[in-house]
Order: sequence, then C-alpha cells, then structure tokens
Amino acid sequence: MRVPALIRSGWWVAAAAVFISVGTAWILIEPLFTRPQSGIRQSDFALDQVTVPRGLVVRAMAKDGVRALTNPPTMTPAEADRSNEERRGKLLVPDDRVIGVVFGGKACAYPLRLMRWHEVVNDVVGGEPVAITYSPLCDSAVIFSRSLDHGVVELGVSGYLYNSNTLLYDARRDPAESPLWLQLDGRVIADPGADSASPLPLRVAALATWGEWRERHPDTRVLAPQQDLEKLYKRDPYHSYFGSDVLHFPVSPLPPEGPYHLKDRFVIVTVDGTDTAFALRDLAVAAGAASGQVEAEVSGLPLRISFRLDPGTAVVEPLQGSPKLQAVRHTFWFACYSLAGMIPGTDEISAPRTRSKSPIVPAGGA
Repeated sequence: MRVPALIRSGWWVAAAAVFISVGTAWILIEPLFTRPQSGIRQSDFALDQVTVPRGLVVRAMAKDGVRALTNPPTMTPAEADRSNEERRGKLLVPDDRVIGVVFGGKACAYPLRLMRWHEVVNDVVGGEPVAITYSPLCDSAVIFSRSLDHGVVELGVSGYLYNSNTLLYDARRDPAESPLWLQLDGRVIADPGADSASPLPLRVAALATWGEWRERHPDTRVLAPQQDLEKLYKRDPYHSYFGSDVLHFPVSPLPPEGPYHLKDRFVIVTVDGTDTAFALRDLAVAAGAASGQVEAEVSGLPLRISFRLDPGTAVVEPLQGSPKLQAVRHTFWFACYSLAGMIPGTDEISAPRTRSKSPIVPAGGA
C-alpha cells in the first residue's frame, strides 16, 4: 500500500504541532481579546449611569479578567539579574520598557512585560499610596494617587473599555456601588453613588528602558514576577497589534489623516492644569536623531524630555525646582486625540484644558 506523499514527508506532524501550539496560546490569552458584547447589559457595574456614548463602552473581558496586584513583592536590580540567570530566560532585559515612579526619594519600576498581564498595581512608594496603570490597547502608562476624599482606593480592572481604554473600579466596594474611572486621565465615567465621585489625581510617570531607569536610579526596586504567571510573562499578545494601525474596539472620534499614525507614541505633560502633548516623532525631528534630549517650555516651566523613538520611551524633568509639573502620561496618538482631545502642532483645541505642543529644541540648543 502506498503511503500518501504528504504523510511520508512528515509535514502532517509539523502542521499538527503548529495547530496545537496556536490552540494552547489562544486558551492562555483569549480573555484579552474577547470580542465586544452587544450593548452593555448583564454588567456588575451601574452602566446605566455612564456619562459617555454607550456605543463606545464595550465589554472586553470578565471583571478582573487580568489580575490587578496590591502591595506586590519587589526586587533589587541585582536580584533581577540573578533571577534572569537562574531562569535561563530573560524575564527583564535592558531594552524592556518600564513605568518608573519616584515618591519620597524612593524609586520603583514596573516592567510592561509584567504590566500587560496585570494592568494595575496598587502600591505604596515612599509612603505615597499610588496606582501604576497600563492599558495595552492604548499603550497608555499612567500613575494615580490612590488617596481620595473618602479614603484610599484599591483599583481593579472592570473588564470594560471606553474608546479602547481600560475602565477601572474600586475593588474595595461592591461593583454596583463603585465608580468607573478612565485609565488615561482618571475622570469618572460612571458614578452610581449619591455623592459625586472624585477623579483620580494624576501623577508623574516616566516611561524608560530598564537599562536607562536603573542607571538613573541605582537603588530602585522593580516589580517581581508572580511565580504562577512566569510563562505568560514571556508572551506578548500585543506584538502584531502594535505593528499595525488596526484597532480591535470602536473608537470615536478618530483623528483625521495627517502626519501621525494612529499608534504613534505621545507624551502628555500637565503643568498648572494645562495638558500639552508631544509626539515622539516630533522630538526626534527636533533632536535630529531617533533618541536624545530636547527642551521645551510649558506654561512657563522649562522642561527636558529624554526620549527614544524605538521602543517608545520618554522621561520628563523640570529644569528648575517647581511644583508646577503635575503629571506626565504616555499613550498612542488615537487615544491622545479621542480621549484627551489634543491636536498637537495646531492652534485647535477640542477639549477643555488642552493645548498644542510648545516649541521644542535640542537640549542645549537654540
């Protein structure tokens, strides 16, 4: 009996292996890509109280579909190096992006390799209760103070999105009684309480490579991996998403065709209540290089922005001692436009408290 050529060639074995691998990977990451549910019914949250267009509020996963962390363990840089060596697989390498925070003289880093599987870390840094947050679909890195008028909140992932951005809730409350906050700016999207909920106070977030951050802050701590998720941390379900302008969920309004791609990276600087957006691409043009430093003046405050176009990082520092620098955030262009209402490079203003970017020059230049 003749054996079919396909079987004799062994290709069927390779094809079966690929099918099993893809199926296994999908089982692991499927919760992150659940398609939007029709409407916003069957929710744990009071979505009848939303203050935004309902058609743009979609369910992407179950409540707590990714595990937010509270007071997680951290490591020293030396411990992170030893962990890499012991695992024979680089869990944290110099070019990995990290969200950096400094409070009370203490520095801590939160690798995006871990944050994409948690999205929220409730922590205390230098005595300050903070929430380090990351919304992968918007590539938005934002830090909030957790201290509100009624007490300290513990943020969780609701499973819902607005304009492709994560909606956060207070895990210390019953979901039906918790406000929903937008991850990019901390504004209240839904409030079931009788008293008006407070927005989450924004803080300064650095987005740097691990190598840059530990050089700036040799005494930094870094978020330690959860042992049961170490295999997941090595996966990147957003690799193809970052490589195209395709959006998985509805967004409106989308920016008009122009100089920026939907997923060009931006840094948003808040000084004296005014938000100013800078495209990393514009910083590169000003510096004449894909990485470097530029200086800008925002509401009278001189700043230095250290950036890398690839992999997409920016660290903003005031050039004079001043409390005027209130917040720094990082996100994609489509989110900067649709959620923050910013139109850099023009005189247009599409939302309160926003403005176009300030003139920028290479650091030390004129």
